[in-house]
Amino acid sequence: MLSLEKFDEYLDMVSNTIKEYQRDISTGRVVPKTSRNDIEKLLFEELPVEGLSANDVIKQFKDKVIPNSTKVGSSRFLSWIITSPSQAGILGEIANIGISQAPFNFTAGPAATVVEEMVISWMAQLFGYGKESGGILVSGGSISTLTALGAAREAFLPGSAQDGIQAVSKPLTLYTSQKAHSSIDKAVGVMGIGKKMLRKVAVDDDFRIDVQDLEGRIENDIKNSFRPFCIIAQAGTSLCGAVDDIEALSGIAKKYGIWLHVDGAYGGGAILSKRGRELLKGIEKADSISVDPHKWFFVPAEAGCVLVKERRHLYNAYSTGIAEFDADAPINYIDYGIQSTRTSRAIKTWFALKTYGIRKLSQVVDVNMDNAYYFAGEIGKMDGVRLLNRPQTSAVCFSFGSASENMEFLSEIEEEFFISPASLKGEHCLRACFSNYRTTIEEVDLLLSMIRRFAAGD
Repeated sequence: MLSLEKFDEYLDMVSNTIKEYQRDISTGRVVPKTSRNDIEKLLFEELPVEGLSANDVIKQFKDKVIPNSTKVGSSRFLSWIITSPSQAGILGEIANIGISQAPFNFTAGPAATVVEEMVISWMAQLFGYGKESGGILVSGGSISTLTALGAAREAFLPGSAQDGIQAVSKPLTLYTSQKAHSSIDKAVGVMGIGKKMLRKVAVDDDFRIDVQDLEGRIENDIKNSFRPFCIIAQAGTSLCGAVDDIEALSGIAKKYGIWLHVDGAYGGGAILSKRGRELLKGIEKADSISVDPHKWFFVPAEAGCVLVKERRHLYNAYSTGIAEFDADAPINYIDYGIQSTRTSRAIKTWFALKTYGIRKLSQVVDVNMDNAYYFAGEIGKMDGVRLLNRPQTSAVCFSFGSASENMEFLSEIEEEFFISPASLKGEHCLRACFSNYRTTIEEVDLLLSMIRRFAAGD
C-alpha cells in the first residue's frame, strides 16, 4: 500500500534537487533572511488525511524547505562547529538510508554490524588504543559523553548499573574545565550524580584546565569526604578550540585512581594531522574518548563515537542480559550503548574514510588549522580589533570592543559570511571557526578585508 508507482522517477527528482543544491551551496546568503513566524506561515498546515503525489511533495520541498535552510556546507559558514559534510559522506548517508539497517544486533544489520566494528577499530587505532578497546557509534558528542560516563561509573562502582548509587557512602565528584561543553552538565544531571558535583576548574591564559587548581580541588574534596570519580578533559573546547594538557591530566587521574575521559567531539579530529597529534599528546592514556565523525571527519550528522580503552566497561554498563563479558563473544551493539533500535552511523563513516583515506582528510584538517592561524595572525596586526585567543585548533575569537559594534559587524557581513557571537573572558566577542573543507584562503582574505574596513570606520 505504501509503494510508489513512480519511485525510480521520484528518486531521480530528489537526486537532481540535491545535485542543484550542492552545486550552488557556496553562493548567496548562508542563513536565509526570514523569520520563524514567516516560515511557520509558509509551512504549518493541518495533519494531512489524504496524501498528495510524491511529485507535489518534492516540489514543496524544493520551493519551500530548501530556500529556508541554512547552508551549513557553504564555504562561508564559519560559525558553530558543524562541519560541511563531504560529498562522499552524503553518498554514504543516501546509501545507508536506502538499505535501512538497524544494527542493534547482528541479524538486524549483518554487514552494518561488521562495518561498525571495523570503523571502531580504525578510530581506536588512530587514538593509540589496543586490542582490548572497543566503542560504539552514537548521535554525537552529547550522547558519547553520557555513554562514556555510564561506563566509567560502572567501572568505578561495580554493580551500580543494577543497584544505583543511593547507597554510596561518599558523594561522587567530577572535574572539568570552566570552558567545558554544556553536554557534560547534562550528562551528570541525567546520571543522578548531580550537577553540583561537577567541579568547574579554572583555566590558564590559553583556556586549558589549570592543573594545580584541579589537584587542589581533588585534595579538598577528599578531605571533605567526597569521592573523586572522573576527570573530563577538553580536546577542543566548543568556544575557542582549547586543548587541555592530557598528558598531565592522565598523571593526576592515575595518582588518585580516577577515570579520565577526553571530550574530543570537536578537536579529536585533529588526531589526523601531525600537529594535532602533538596537541593531543597522551590521549592514548585516557580511559575513554569522545570524537565526532560529523565534525572533523566531514561525515553528515548524526555521527558520534565513544571509545573505551577496555571494551568490557561498556558491556558491563549496558548489557541487556545476564551473561558476563566475554571478549571472544560476537558484538551485539544493544549491549554496548543506550539505544536499542538505531540507524547505522558506520556506513556513511566507512564510505567517507574509504573514499578519501586518512591522508586526504589530514590535509583538509591541516588547511583548516592553517587558515585559523593565518586569520588570527592578521587580526593581531590590526588596529581597532582585538584577538582574544591564540588558536590551538581552528577557532578564533575577536572583538571590536563592544557588543553593539560586534553585532553591527555581523549585520554588515551577513550577505557574505556567517560567523557567530560568543563570550570569552566575560567579554562579548565574535568567533570564526575554520572547519569547512570548502573554505579557501581567498575567502579568508575577503573576510579579513571586511574586518579591516569596519575597524577603520570605512
